[in-house]
Amino acid sequence: MAGLKAEDGSMAGAQAIRRAMDVVRAVAQFQRSGATLSRIAHATGLSTSTAHRILRSLTEERMLRHDEPTRSYRLGLLAFEIGLATQAESQVQPYWREAIEDIARKTRLTTYLMARSDCEAVCLLCEQGTMRIRAMPVEVGQRLPLGIGAGSLAILATIPEDEVSEVLAANEQRFRMFPGSAAQAPVILERVAQSREAGFAVSSGSVADGLVGVGVPVLPRRGLLQLAISVSAVADVLDTDEARQIAGVIAAAIRNRLKQAQDIAA
Repeated sequence: MAGLKAEDGSMAGAQAIRRAMDVVRAVAQFQRSGATLSRIAHATGLSTSTAHRILRSLTEERMLRHDEPTRSYRLGLLAFEIGLATQAESQVQPYWREAIEDIARKTRLTTYLMARSDCEAVCLLCEQGTMRIRAMPVEVGQRLPLGIGAGSLAILATIPEDEVSEVLAANEQRFRMFPGSAAQAPVILERVAQSREAGFAVSSGSVADGLVGVGVPVLPRRGLLQLAISVSAVADVLDTDEARQIAGVIAAAIRNRLKQAQDIAA
């Protein structure tokens, strides 16, 4: 009996950790637009009271901070301090920065480096474009469910079919926070098929209404990271030829960067 109680306590502890991490990820997702209690509860599937207890505990530990005027939460200083410990080991951003800047310069569109993080994609780099009206739907550190946004969709299209189904099921609750939530899974599956056929992803109105994006996966995959580079623009639709041209610019920048690395290694 004592062993059973210890096991039950261990399971409860693991569940509490998972719930806390779900809350942290949701706060990062809504960092820009406002991570309110109701949005966090809705995104994680937790009750409002449970979400509030977790948010309060994470705020006390400085992992999050609470903004009183807007009644919203943001990542706190502890999250920043922990991130500093990984900087020496992570060379991803410096490796791709020149390519991201080159794409933004050639397309004049805001350009992102996205990386897979379990069932989400996180923005590692962002370079603003020079268009008069700029699209900035995602900021560095912000997270999106896989399938939402062009870069995230490009990553999703590279993973096996059974894993795609698992990702969509895991993200079902979070899809409801984005435009067209009721039909997100079927629409994403259709876009995955289109992305695989074309070799690049096109996303329209999935992150926000009136925004389109083009994303290209970084292949071959390097190490443990699954990456994609994408651009976003203010428009309701994107002409097929224009999307293909933009994808060509991104793909060329990826090839050039990988070739440079091979030349240096040789």
